[in-house]
Amino acid sequence: MSKRTFYAFGISFILLIVVIILNRMSFDNMKEYNNAVNHTRNVITLFERLSNHFKSAEIYSPTYDSIPENNFYKLYKNEGLQINGELAELKILVKDNKEQTRLVDSLSTMISGQIYTILQKNIAEIIQSGEAWRLDYLFDIHEIINRGVAHENELLVSRNAKLKDSMRANNIVSVVFALLAVTIIISTFISTLFLSQKRLWLEGFLESVLNTSQNGIVNYKALRKDGVITDFSLAFANKAIETLIGINASKVMGNNIKAFRTSVKDINLFEQYVEVVESGQSSVFEAYFEDGQTQRWLLVSLVKMGDGLTASFQDITQLKKYEEELKDNITQLERSNKELEQYAYVASHDLQEPLRKIRAFGSYLQETQSEHLDEKGKIQLDKIMRSAERMSVLIRDILSFSSMRKEDLYEQTDLNKILEGVRSDFDLTISQTGGSIESNTLPIIEAIPLQMTQLFYNLVNNSFKFAREGVSPQIMITSKELNDIEKGARGLPGESTYYEIKFQDNGIGFSSEYSDQIFGLFKRLNDRQAYPGSGIGLALCKKVIENHNGLIYAKAEENKGACFYIIVPQNQKLHKREDNEVQDNLQETEMLRK
Repeated sequence: MSKRTFYAFGISFILLIVVIILNRMSFDNMKEYNNAVNHTRNVITLFERLSNHFKSAEIYSPTYDSIPENNFYKLYKNEGLQINGELAELKILVKDNKEQTRLVDSLSTMISGQIYTILQKNIAEIIQSGEAWRLDYLFDIHEIINRGVAHENELLVSRNAKLKDSMRANNIVSVVFALLAVTIIISTFISTLFLSQKRLWLEGFLESVLNTSQNGIVNYKALRKDGVITDFSLAFANKAIETLIGINASKVMGNNIKAFRTSVKDINLFEQYVEVVESGQSSVFEAYFEDGQTQRWLLVSLVKMGDGLTASFQDITQLKKYEEELKDNITQLERSNKELEQYAYVASHDLQEPLRKIRAFGSYLQETQSEHLDEKGKIQLDKIMRSAERMSVLIRDILSFSSMRKEDLYEQTDLNKILEGVRSDFDLTISQTGGSIESNTLPIIEAIPLQMTQLFYNLVNNSFKFAREGVSPQIMITSKELNDIEKGARGLPGESTYYEIKFQDNGIGFSSEYSDQIFGLFKRLNDRQAYPGSGIGLALCKKVIENHNGLIYAKAEENKGACFYIIVPQNQKLHKREDNEVQDNLQETEMLRK
């Protein structure tokens, strides 16, 4: 039963209880009213009897009592003698009514003052004896009795009205609550019926979906003895399970898993099932299945469901084949890369010797034969020397790029000292251009010092190289530690400490559309004659950052300077086992950011 249904029936039950209580209250009110009516009628009856008996006493006279023909006078006398007893009884009946109690006390006092006289003389004899003044008291006595009767009649009318109002209110509330309870019950029944039909439809739909899935899906219920899982009952299995592990779902439904055999090597599925159910922790593992001619790799996912679990079997045989092929290709690629690096190193190194001879002969010609050359010859010779110089820089950068490896040892590196060394290399440039290199305190990280020096040198050199004409180059280097939000936005692991180091200058900048291209090998955005260089410097920077499991990107505007952002971890030990994965995440994050 769902919570909604439970609450609905609970509210209906409470409403019906309230209706029963209201009906019981109505019954009690009716009973109380009947008792009050009987009491009022008894009081009225007693008042009327007292009035009649007092009238009999007024008629009675001892003078006529002795006449045999007037025997009824004895009846008057007997009724008159009952007056005091009736007064006492009346006092008891009206003791809960203060107003009536005062009235009866007053009545008793007046009757006590006149009862003796009227039992000796009737009214005519009282008048004849000159005691007519007593008649006023007699009239007052009857008036008081009438007031008592009238008061009781008023009480009767008032109680009757209250009873009607109470019963009317109780009836209305009872009907409303009863209708509300019935409405809730009916609506809950209709809703439950609708949900039941919808559940049946969803079950059929889910079963059809599961049966069209290429993954095998099985639901197991745990069987326990003394609280210990002894077996699992197969509650559901889709059609794909027969193809994957050879189990006919229709035949084994409801059977225990120990009743049939699965040919999974090196893994005890029963123990895995028990572990998932008892711990509540999901489990994913690869299993090799072999049954006769059928051999396949399966990715098994186990998820706890109630006192049981759901197992999903995915055929990853083809993926395993691709994985093995990929490993072979990676091995071959690494071998080719090493061969290419060695070739580039050897080729660049071997090119240095003929290049030195070209530059030496060129210098010799400039020194000894310059005066014998015409203007055109001097220009051609100057071009040869500049090309040789550029070739020398290019070969040197290629050697640096090809010799840069990640296998170098990391060590605690103070980036402040790295910057000081680089700053000293540019002392002459700073003095010639009037530029400056400012920085705040930089962090100490695990890094390869030589590569960090190359990184800082190339970025600073890049800023000086692309300074605006007539403007002193200003370079500002700052750093900060990334918080968890910033790390999450860049796809970085939260448990590691990362620093962002920013190189900002006031140079010529570049268009933002070239933010990716500038880190490519031999990529140039400007005229080679105006801005000399090999086109390798920023590519080398990117490789340094990749070797340190970091991220580098740039932002700039034309003629407003450029800003290079470097993000590197404080420690490299946490990344040695997942370098490729982290770098892929960094690159994907940067692509999304841009």
